[in-house]
Formats: sequence, C-alpha cells, structure tokens
Amino acid sequence: MVRHTAMQQWAGEPLRSGGGSMLSVVVDDTRDPAWNLALDEALARGGEPLPVLRIWQNAPSVVLGRFQDVSQAVDLTACARDGVRVVRRATGGGAVYTEAGTLNVTLVRSTGSAFPEHRSSGSAFPERRSAGPASADPRSGARPDLDVLVATAVEGFGLPAAALRNGIIQVARLRTRRVTLTHAAVHVTPLCAYGPCYVAPGEAGGYVAPDGAHARQRTLAEAGVEVTLDAVRAAILCAVVEEYGIACTRRPSAAERGLRDHLYGVRYGDVTWHLTGGLRSRQDSREFTGR
Repeated sequence: MVRHTAMQQWAGEPLRSGGGSMLSVVVDDTRDPAWNLALDEALARGGEPLPVLRIWQNAPSVVLGRFQDVSQAVDLTACARDGVRVVRRATGGGAVYTEAGTLNVTLVRSTGSAFPEHRSSGSAFPERRSAGPASADPRSGARPDLDVLVATAVEGFGLPAAALRNGIIQVARLRTRRVTLTHAAVHVTPLCAYGPCYVAPGEAGGYVAPDGAHARQRTLAEAGVEVTLDAVRAAILCAVVEEYGIACTRRPSAAERGLRDHLYGVRYGDVTWHLTGGLRSRQDSREFTGR
C-alpha cells in the first residue's frame, strides 16, 4: 500500500500522505562521492525551501567524518591499491565504507525541529523512544530526526530496532543556526570482500558494541534480511513522507548546482582537502556555519 505509493513517486507521480510541510525529494544521478557530498552541502547552504531529502549511492569509497584524521581512520594503502576513493563530508562522526549496496540518505531541515536529544554530531545510532512508528516528541511538537525515520522504515522488513545499532545504519549530523544536515548510510547488500579492510580497526562508523569491542560495518543481508535496494529506498521514502505529508521530486535548482560546482572547485574536488581538512577544524567550521 504505502510502498506501492512510494514506487509511484519515483516514477514521477505526485506523492501525498497526511498534512504538513512540503518536502522536496532531490534526484541526481551521479555516483561520484565528491560531487554527491558537494551537492549535500549546497542543499544545506543554498537557501531553498526546506525540508529537502536525497537518497543516493556512491562508487566504492571511504567517507570520512568532517574532523577525522585520515591517517588514523583509513588504510590508505589498501584504498590506493583497489582504487577506492577517500572523501570527506561536512558532517561529523566516523569513517564509513560505501559502495553500490549502500543507500545514502540526506535530510536537510530547519534547526530546532529535531528531538532535543539528537543535537550532537556523531555516528552512533540513538535509542528509539518506542518500538512503534516514528512520531514527534509530544512535549516539543518536533519531528523525529532522520535516524528514527530510517530505522522505522527498515524495521518494516522484520528486523528489530536493537539489531540496527550494530553498524547496519550509521548516522552523522551537522547543526548550524539555520539548518540541520543529517546523513544516514544503510548497508543493504553484502560488502565486497575487502570492504571492511579499508576503514581502520575501531573506526567502523563510530559504533562500539555493548561489550566494548569495536564492531565492523554489517549489512541487512548479513542479518538475514534479503531485500532489494529499491525496496529499502521506497520504504525510507514512505517513512519520511508519512511524517512530512506532501512530497515533490525535483532536480537540483540552478542556484544549488552553481553552489555545488563552487564547493567542488574550492573543496570537494581537492584531494588535499579530503586528506587534511580535519586538521583545520575551527576555521572550516566557521566557513560553513558563519560562527
């Protein structure tokens, strides 16, 4: 029912569910990780109406948290040997290996509309308020953040919420005065054999198991959930649309494309920035946030 409607949306038909703010679902076809991350920052900085959602994929790449030390987080030798890109995102948190079997989800929303307990940046998967559908905090009128919505979608395939905190879903955010940019990576199909080796031990997206051991990334397939990328994509879209009410698909606007191209030229297209950007944290933080 709902998932059928989601597939209609990706075919270009209007998608409506409930009431609320207009949600823009931005569609872009590139799998170049640097261009994808430049577009995400452009969506956050561009001034277009919010909220904005993207569901996208990367070519094989390790995506660093904004302020990580690449020498501590990534096996650069293995990445160079296998042609795996190493890129840096605007959000915090730990390094994540992404490839064709990973769905990356971006939500840009107005700051102040997330749960109070979700304010910090990072990649840990937070506790759900309940095992039921995602809902806003009744005390604040706030909407649930992206991690809760993605978890709600994935739980629909029969996997309990507790199982999702072992590296299947990884989340990072950046909050500014105006917007909150949230990234989520959902690992669906099996990783390539060498995938876990590209991220240094203990850097598996920042996830630490209850016994204190550092966990590696896991996938839905490893958890026994045989599901297609399209099905997960549709479920995530439905969960977000059910919360925001009305959605329309669009391509990046001319202003967003221009800002994306600028950011790529000065930052995301610069290999040196990806390798060293975390060492200039305060200056670069001010550059994004204006603080």
